[in-house]
Amino acid sequence: MATAGLKVVEAPPEHRSRRKRPRHNRPPIPLRPLHRIWRRTIDEIDMVRVDLPVRRLQPRLSGIVACQISDFHLDRDEDVLRLEQAVRSINRQRPEFVFLTGDYFSGPATMRYYLDPFRRALAELNPAVGVFAIPGNHDHWSSISLIAEALRAAGARILANEHQTVRVRGERLAIVGIDDLWSRRAEPARAFHGLTSEDCTIVLAHNPDTALYTRHLAPGVMLCGHTHGGVVRIPFYGSVINSILRIGKQYYAGLNRYGEFYIYTNRGLGTFWLRIRINCRPEISRFRLNPLAEDQLPHEPPPPREYRRHRRRSHILMERVSRRGRA
Repeated sequence: MATAGLKVVEAPPEHRSRRKRPRHNRPPIPLRPLHRIWRRTIDEIDMVRVDLPVRRLQPRLSGIVACQISDFHLDRDEDVLRLEQAVRSINRQRPEFVFLTGDYFSGPATMRYYLDPFRRALAELNPAVGVFAIPGNHDHWSSISLIAEALRAAGARILANEHQTVRVRGERLAIVGIDDLWSRRAEPARAFHGLTSEDCTIVLAHNPDTALYTRHLAPGVMLCGHTHGGVVRIPFYGSVINSILRIGKQYYAGLNRYGEFYIYTNRGLGTFWLRIRINCRPEISRFRLNPLAEDQLPHEPPPPREYRRHRRRSHILMERVSRRGRA
């Protein structure tokens, strides 16, 4: 199984977009080497190959390929070009699934300007089974209705506190989409409603903290974004940012176990506010699905008090959903 730190870098192809490549203001000659390094850190995309352990995955589904991209933050022409490059790289992988995990735009102004290029770029994705997308916090702060319309026009299925069951190689697989946590729209119990403990689920949740409210629902695996990988990563230490997640800083990037399942956090394609990345380049996640043998998981101590409090809140959410159904 590939570790979270393993990187396989694909050389980015020449842009073949109809738009001209945006011209960057050239810095003074003494600063140009630093400028080139900075451009590489935000423009060159890592193709990260991961053997993804999924609970209750049927053996016939072993080896299925899925790709994930997240956090586009389309604010400039260069962000659109980066997305177009990512789409071409994904299509070369010939995946069965493509998962989009939120924060497609930073705010309403840039959203309105780049909505059509966003739709056109994503329409080029051609996975064998389908494209599945969830909202992020910035999407709700922009206009989720317009973004969802563009995603549907591009051929993606929006999952906001709902799931879709698909059949692949004759086996049943459920794609579960949980709405954004920071926007207070996450309802994990509603997203899982109708699924049983025997169902294999791939859970899409923009914020890794969503796992605090979802663990008792027994996800097969959870794919997240939101953190931009921690933006600045120091070798052997990780991200220097400690304030984004409550679940723990180890979940800022890569593949990490959480209880009885694994969480993968994508580093995202774009930047927000600070246009900087250090040891944290843009990422396409390329997964090869593998069954996770639950009896091989080591014993884990009981969850902390904080998790038990989150679980009680999730049960309250479940009861609210049940009351809505009875109404």
